[in-house]
Amino acid sequence: MTTFDESERLKWAGRGGAYSGSFAKLCAHPVPQLLDAAEVGPGTRMLDVGTGPGTVAAAGCARGATVSAVDAEPTMVELAVQSAPAADVRVATLPELPFADAEFDAIVANFVLNHVGRPKVALAELRRVVKPDGWIAFTV
Repeated sequence: MTTFDESERLKWAGRGGAYSGSFAKLCAHPVPQLLDAAEVGPGTRMLDVGTGPGTVAAAGCARGATVSAVDAEPTMVELAVQSAPAADVRVATLPELPFADAEFDAIVANFVLNHVGRPKVALAELRRVVKPDGWIAFTV
């Protein structure tokens, strides 16, 4: 973990509720286009990285995808479990995801790569867990 990563973890620690009541609403606007870019639909195995309060995970479930979602902040994970009860939601951090190689058809990350200290390493990890013909879509 880099110094930047440590700083981000401290900055967001325990702030899931505050984020959900503020920035989350703004960050939700590109979600339909993000899911379109990743071709998320019925039967898609989708990973939502940095799920926050679960907005993208819930939208993926609503499209009929089988959704896994991760976030580094436990209070975000608690909110995501409520928002997307059909999703497999866990605490996990980039660049070390608890998934097998080529496990997902699509990976989405809504305003996440700007919160990691080594974005190239994080992107390599996303490439590891997406299928060779899968999609990775993110917003920054």
